[in-house]
Amino acid sequence: MFNTETFRLIRRTSRRFLSLTLIVMIGAGFMMGLMSAPAIMRESVDRYYDDYALQDIQLYSQYGFCAEDAQAVAGLGCVKSVFPSRTIDVHATNERGEVSVVRVTELVRPINRYDLVEGRLPEKNGECIMLRSDTFPKFSIGETIVLDYGKNDIFDYLKNSQFTVVGALESPEYMGKILGASNFNNESLDCVILIPNNEFIFEYYTTMYLTLEDADTYISYTKDYDEFVESRKKDIQALADVQEPFLRDRIILKAEEELAQNEALFGAMASSGRAELENARIQLESAGAQIAYYEAQLAEMGALLNRISGAVEESRDLVDTLYRNAVTLEGGMVIFLDDMGVAVDPGFVDAVARYAVDAYQGVMDQYNSLTAQLSAGRKAYEQGLAQYNDAVAAFNSRLDEAEGELRLARQTLDELPDARWMILDRNRQYSTYMYKNTCKQMEAIGRYLPVMFFLVAALVCLTTMKRLVDEQRGQIGIYAALGFSGKQIIMKYVMYALLATVSGGIIGILFGELLFPTVIYNTWRMMYRLPPIKLYYPLLNAAACLLSFGVLMGAVTANVVRETGREVPASLMRPKAPKTAKEILLEKIPFLWKMLSFTSKITARNIFRYKARFLMTVIGVAGCTALLVLGFGLKDSVGDVLDIQYGRIFSYDYQIFVEEGTDVQKDIDILITDENNKNVCSYTGYTTRIYLEDDREDTVNLIVIDPSDAARIFDLTATDKRTPLKLSDEGIIVSEKFAINNGLKKGDEVRIEAKDGLKADVTVADVCEMYFQHYIFMSTGTYRSVFRESPEANVIAVAGNDKESLLNDCSRISGFASLVDFSSIMEQFDTMVQALNLIILVIILVAGSLAFVVLMNLTQVNISERLREIATLKVLGFNDHEINMYIFKEILLLSFIGALLGLPLGIFEHHLIMRALQMEMIMFGMNIKAVSFILSLLITMVFTLIVLRFTRKPLKEVDMVESLKSVE
Repeated sequence: MFNTETFRLIRRTSRRFLSLTLIVMIGAGFMMGLMSAPAIMRESVDRYYDDYALQDIQLYSQYGFCAEDAQAVAGLGCVKSVFPSRTIDVHATNERGEVSVVRVTELVRPINRYDLVEGRLPEKNGECIMLRSDTFPKFSIGETIVLDYGKNDIFDYLKNSQFTVVGALESPEYMGKILGASNFNNESLDCVILIPNNEFIFEYYTTMYLTLEDADTYISYTKDYDEFVESRKKDIQALADVQEPFLRDRIILKAEEELAQNEALFGAMASSGRAELENARIQLESAGAQIAYYEAQLAEMGALLNRISGAVEESRDLVDTLYRNAVTLEGGMVIFLDDMGVAVDPGFVDAVARYAVDAYQGVMDQYNSLTAQLSAGRKAYEQGLAQYNDAVAAFNSRLDEAEGELRLARQTLDELPDARWMILDRNRQYSTYMYKNTCKQMEAIGRYLPVMFFLVAALVCLTTMKRLVDEQRGQIGIYAALGFSGKQIIMKYVMYALLATVSGGIIGILFGELLFPTVIYNTWRMMYRLPPIKLYYPLLNAAACLLSFGVLMGAVTANVVRETGREVPASLMRPKAPKTAKEILLEKIPFLWKMLSFTSKITARNIFRYKARFLMTVIGVAGCTALLVLGFGLKDSVGDVLDIQYGRIFSYDYQIFVEEGTDVQKDIDILITDENNKNVCSYTGYTTRIYLEDDREDTVNLIVIDPSDAARIFDLTATDKRTPLKLSDEGIIVSEKFAINNGLKKGDEVRIEAKDGLKADVTVADVCEMYFQHYIFMSTGTYRSVFRESPEANVIAVAGNDKESLLNDCSRISGFASLVDFSSIMEQFDTMVQALNLIILVIILVAGSLAFVVLMNLTQVNISERLREIATLKVLGFNDHEINMYIFKEILLLSFIGALLGLPLGIFEHHLIMRALQMEMIMFGMNIKAVSFILSLLITMVFTLIVLRFTRKPLKEVDMVESLKSVE
């Protein structure tokens, strides 16, 4: 009889039963879909990983690996296969002159296999296949690319530098559309190319990939798989402890020999150079002595010349007189000499007259010749002296540089760390790490969101069953009077609730499992190259959903019936007396009470009179509004991360990387002349290793910049998001997420590396707001004081709005290496945000549907409890509009109060889930925009108005005869 009566009760209360079914269907479907989505995401890609033999473990060492290392690892019983690989990150220039950062790796591989999706495989050297990419479509099949390794010679690593792209591939190793950072200048990786193995001329392998025996029996990203891999790491570590020194000792021995040779060569070259300089000095001193000798001779000759000149001047009158009387004298002298028998030359007199002048002129010519020789000698001497001084300075500089290099080499050799093998699991591979975080995010959402649906369902069940039991009081009293036990009566109504639970739960599970995981999985295709979905129904999740909602509905129903069953049958057979009216608080404030209309006074009295109904409505609406706030808040917090970082904190748009030794100031002068470049500034940027307590190490982006320049391109604020920070020489500023990950705070000391590898301790001066990647900011003064050297700028920051113009400027820059456009980074991140936005949209739609069902149910209960009151109003002459407003005003007010209370509740839920969604290199914000609160409030009220629109018909159908049914 009870079963028959239960089904009759369902038929009589079909709307109420349907509302219970709908609330369970929505809750169970949402719960099942969100709970199963991470498992489906994991198992779908796990099959993909197994089919293409994705590595379980990757081995890495600072020294690389040799063939003996690979053989030793292959001999381990837990290792299924080993792939010692050679890889290099370089620049690649396509035929259009576009530069990309590519990873070059080996083609033939037993591990991390790939699927050729276009073109063909390389058939000869000089050909390659590329990773198909939607984000960076810079290469095309048939195109020739040129590889460049910066200041290093590419031919020290590869046989060829030009490769023709002949095909495209997809691989689980690079499942993410964002490939992560490269090992080349810390730039983002744009593409991956595979070339024939014999193209590499490395002496050692750069890494080793391992697959483990029986690993394919576990599901990736699960606790069982992680524990399995961890257990095998112990066996590999035991081998590493033995094998690690093998290659290190070989390398150190070779390095010691080379260093000794270089030191000997340095000594020989230094001695030879000093000898050459000494010979040059002696030659210069000899030349100086000769010049001094010439100067002394020249001085003596000048004195002689002066004497001759004086003698000539003194005898000039005598010579002139002799010459004037030459004719007279000649005749007499000729006669005289003829008489003496001596022959006289007729030109004798002229010769005598000119003798003194000719002697003077000869000395003058010799003097001028010596003067010219002395001038040339002095000039050669001065040039030789200048060259000697330059040679001495250059020699000393080269000597100091060589001594510094040898000292650094010796220090590096002395400080070489132990050859520790790094045993890395899949979490260290960028795409698998990101996908694991994605699964964790979905788990966090699936763990917390259904709780709110669960609580709202409990509230709706409580309200519905309480009203149902109140209506069934007479029937319960009859059952009790006929001798049915309390347990039997309770089970009758529990069965009613369970039938609604089972029917709604099964429908919700069937459709929820098809809908939500498929939507979520396909949405994440925007960020990953995912294989086909492996859709199934996890029985444990289905059982958990049915059991949780069944226990919830059964417990609530049993509790309501138990409280009612405590009354005696006679009392139960009579209708429950309405609550007596009491004076409310507003009535004690006369001026407010008088201002209210009649219907407003009735509304106020009803709200305070039926406190349980007030609380249920407010809590139910608040829960739905909180879910809406959560959905919009997730969108705000995730979407604003890069907008804040690259829109406010980084107040520039492009990074230009230049090679070492570049005259950066000349490049800045070129960029400044372009009016499209609003702000141009240089700094030193590189990835440094940071050494923490407990022998922990990490990597971080170090930016070394002058404090005045830092204020131009960085807006650094404290973690309170308000207090501005200024870079100074008192220490470093560390980004917030990096400080949180490593437990750093103001005043701590850490050890970091200079660009050349020297280490020094620095103090953390402040911690700054930062959302994406890890950064340390250091002033140039601090860098000089701790490392005893000046930093060399290698990055130019440019704020501008014309990329094409900037690219033209870059073509004129000396030593140009690459250009990083922050907008491209934001586009990559926006891809992830768009995927998350679709999931959030689903959450918002489900929350809206839940709000609709909750409001519909509570409104129906409200109306059913007040049928006599509504009928009485009709008897008194109230028209339909007045009756509607009489009821609607109360519901609207309760919904508005519930929506307001849902706003802070949504903030709490938002903070809870955002903490669960945090990633290693990304710190999501906790901010919720004002428009999100407004939208959540408006959507709740819109759904309330829609519900009220549906309740107009039931109100119109209330019969006035109900007013005659009064309680005795």
